[in-house]
Amino acid sequence: MPLLRGLSVQRLRQLATGAAASILFSVLMTNALRIVSSMTLTRLLDSHAYGVVGVITSIAYMLAMLTDIGLLGFIVRHEEGDDPKFLDQVWTIRLLRGLGLTLLMIAVAKPGAALLGKPELAPVVALWSVSFLFDGLSSLSFATAVRNKQLWRLSMQELSCNVVTLIVSIATAVIWHTYWALIAGMLAGQVAKVVLSYLIFPNMRRRIRINPARSAELWRFSRFIAMSSILSLLILQSDKLVLARLMPLSVYGLYAIAVTLAAAPGAIAAPYATRVLYPAYSKAMREAPETLPWLFYHARRKVVLLYMFGVGGLLGGAQLIVNILYDPRYHSVATYLQWIALSTALRIGNNAANEVLIATGKMRATFFANCCRVVWLAIGGAIGLITGKIMLLVAIVGMVEIPGMLCYWTFLYRAKLLNLREEAYGVIVIAAGAGLGLLVSTAVRSVFPHL
Repeated sequence: MPLLRGLSVQRLRQLATGAAASILFSVLMTNALRIVSSMTLTRLLDSHAYGVVGVITSIAYMLAMLTDIGLLGFIVRHEEGDDPKFLDQVWTIRLLRGLGLTLLMIAVAKPGAALLGKPELAPVVALWSVSFLFDGLSSLSFATAVRNKQLWRLSMQELSCNVVTLIVSIATAVIWHTYWALIAGMLAGQVAKVVLSYLIFPNMRRRIRINPARSAELWRFSRFIAMSSILSLLILQSDKLVLARLMPLSVYGLYAIAVTLAAAPGAIAAPYATRVLYPAYSKAMREAPETLPWLFYHARRKVVLLYMFGVGGLLGGAQLIVNILYDPRYHSVATYLQWIALSTALRIGNNAANEVLIATGKMRATFFANCCRVVWLAIGGAIGLITGKIMLLVAIVGMVEIPGMLCYWTFLYRAKLLNLREEAYGVIVIAAGAGLGLLVSTAVRSVFPHL
């Protein structure tokens, strides 16, 4: 019995200090901050402010994805990933990319804002370009921490930056009552990221070291990633670009808030796949590839199913959640949220499939999955534009992960990794979560009619 108790304590300690725990803690705390931010800032600002920020971040994201070079995967996998000279060379590439993007965003600020039908936002877009320079100046801790299993430190860095963003946003919103408060908060968070990336991770100072051979090697590694990122740009931003053009900023702000709410649980999907599953799958592929079909589902099962159930609850209880968080001006956010949450629910399974396929060397899977998503958006979007039905466009966006999922299943089947029973569990728990969320929402609103 003492031995069993010791093993239990040891196991609990491992779970509490493990990679998954660090990500879960970060996501829970980040979402708590989001709730505080939403409940506070939406009462200090109107939806127009969120529309402005949505436009700015869409343009910035577009430029970032067009120049994505897959540095995280490159550093984590590379045999020289701990060598200071190697890190100097990669950091230099990243710094030059950040500087180039800063200049590029300044150049496209005016035409980009005009293209979206919001020419008055050109100066704000140009100002936001400095965020790329801040990103280039920060350390490579985002990748080295994953490689060296320092995920708790990385989570603390990200959480600290979010706290700075929240404090500055609320403080300036009390004074200004305009979208400048949100911008000031986000820029303050970027500055905090630069500083903390060196304070929290010692010995991360780098020097400029240009190496053309390293740049060529990085391109050979990332060429499929770059193409996939361009397609991801179309997938993740086409709705925002089209809807920002069709909607007034006040209405688009409601859609942007729905996207932010749906991103709350979605914040765990990408880091869990890249920081926990990808290293595990890569190690299995190197040391015991015959175990990969079992490990693929075993490693992800509990977290993925719990995530899907929770997002299903968000989908079913969307109206109640929005009514609790916001005043009546924002209640129509729920309609958008219900569709977007469907995409969020499916994303974690697709992310896991993507990482295991990359671990097996099938880099093209990401590219083809994104091609399927783009075709879906193109056909559905064209129908929505022709019919003039904005909600049809939102529904098409909400279902965009379905064609991606089917594509990943095809690649998994060819790699002898697909288990349809395991995949079916995910669909079942999403439906169960949505049913429970709807039931709770109906019950609460019958007792409290004002909700």
